[in-house]
Amino acid sequence: MAIPGSRHPSLAQRAEARARLLLPELQQRGLRQLAITFVNHGGLPLVKGIPLARLPQVAASGVGFSPVSDGFGATGGIDGLQSLARPDGDLRLIPDLDSLVLLDVASGWGWLAGDRFEQDGSPYAADQRSFCRLQGDAAAMAGLTVNAGFEIEWVVGSPSGVGGYLSPTIGGSPYGADRLIEGLDYLSAITAALDAAGLPWLQIHPEYGASQFELSLAAADPLQAADQLVCARLIIQRVSLRFGWRASFSPMVSSERVGNGGHVHLSLERDGVPLFGGGNGPGGLTTPGQGALAALLERLPALLAIATPLAVSYRRLVPGRWAAPFQIWGVENREAALRLIPGGPEESSHLELKVVDAAANPYLLLGALLAVMVHGIDHPSPLPPPVVGDPARLGLTDTGENPAAPARLPRQLSEAVEHLRRDDLLAGVMGEALHHTVIESREAELRRSANLSEADLIATTCWWPPIQA
Repeated sequence: MAIPGSRHPSLAQRAEARARLLLPELQQRGLRQLAITFVNHGGLPLVKGIPLARLPQVAASGVGFSPVSDGFGATGGIDGLQSLARPDGDLRLIPDLDSLVLLDVASGWGWLAGDRFEQDGSPYAADQRSFCRLQGDAAAMAGLTVNAGFEIEWVVGSPSGVGGYLSPTIGGSPYGADRLIEGLDYLSAITAALDAAGLPWLQIHPEYGASQFELSLAAADPLQAADQLVCARLIIQRVSLRFGWRASFSPMVSSERVGNGGHVHLSLERDGVPLFGGGNGPGGLTTPGQGALAALLERLPALLAIATPLAVSYRRLVPGRWAAPFQIWGVENREAALRLIPGGPEESSHLELKVVDAAANPYLLLGALLAVMVHGIDHPSPLPPPVVGDPARLGLTDTGENPAAPARLPRQLSEAVEHLRRDDLLAGVMGEALHHTVIESREAELRRSANLSEADLIATTCWWPPIQA
């Protein structure tokens, strides 16, 4: 079991003993091998597979993984200018036994999330999952309870052979019941696999784009929510392949079609009292809820380098696509980067961060959001009024000028990177190693994309995660 802090020999012994106790149950459930993953700076899930019999040993001491893995970019290549692009060194990837789920029952595969440690058992300073856990612990110490839930958007298709683009495979209209019927066997297979894995989901439906779908996962504590996202996407990929198709989670699959988002929903309580509803502030916000939202709003330009990490991400963040490219908040406003959703009979009020796409590392993202919200509650700043209506049209004159339009978020990855580089709060909570190497990863993506046309940029990342290096 991965525990923050040094891997004391007694912790390793307890993890080994617990794994031995689990073996008979896992064998009875049909497991024969286990996949242990972590997500790198570029948002790519990386994996080591082990036979089930090795779980006790691996739970104690982990499996090796090179630090260069965080240097893998959007297409799987390694930019040699990154400090991690070196052949020496090794880390230990240690599975968290609490995260174990069934990945594919028929083939006997289970899945676990892993944390990375140095060879001497000390924490690896650039490990994203450990960062998420530590920020969750800091929020709990402040008396806060945070739950998070992800939406997953993807397009089902096959390589077209024309510039590497995706060819949709399931017909039907936007949000249409006809597409549900066209893809009913496919969606039934996905939901059955999610149920077998024990991953709670809220809804699944056709999205706006051709052959596009969305899955909403149930809320959980941030670490578990990120784990569920990683595993659910692997399940979607696996089921798609069984049908002879591929799933693309890319922010843009075509310049003519809408892209894929990866929105995250956040609820916040202190001492059991909801902070995003039931208060006297705008939209029912409480005073600490306003502080948390104001801090997120202020730091959105820096957070964008984490939430939308690819150059192609910014081709999606344009007005009119409901991708929320403005630095505003609103009550049920789908063009606001921060959308407050009032509570109803089944759920409390919560916040949706709409600018996120699937290329974001969920552990890194949730860790950063937690840190910013805690800071905002402790050091509140004024919250501007919510924006009502389409922000792209506010103040629009007859000449087409829009001097009163709300501020746009960064329009290019390079702008977001500079905001992250200068953000003292995020630099402090991430630590020098994590902050520096994440920025290096984004700089590598900028070099990769610098001389590509828009068509080539979309083509090179249309299949994300990449289907080939």
